[in-house]
Amino acid sequence: MSQQTAIASSRSQDVSQSEPLMPLSLPILIGITGMVLFVVSQMLVVTGLAIWAIGGYFHLHLIGFSILIALASIPVGLASWKVLIMAIAAERDPANN
Repeated sequence: MSQQTAIASSRSQDVSQSEPLMPLSLPILIGITGMVLFVVSQMLVVTGLAIWAIGGYFHLHLIGFSILIALASIPVGLASWKVLIMAIAAERDPANN
């Protein structure tokens, strides 16, 4: 059996033997909230410091800072959404509890 065939068969077994997700309960919701708040707050602090540093370096005024904030809010918003989705998946996975 080739290596690719072995990998493909092990992946199909993993998917077929997956356990159902755990129901949402208070401890799981607390874990999701804590994880999301921690990671998203770190992303917002780094983004805010980057905007402040770039705006200060280029001596930007209100309009310049507004444009930087608008440009930075798109990837930070998408990354925050992805963190939320990943936190929900991680906390509801039976292997993690």
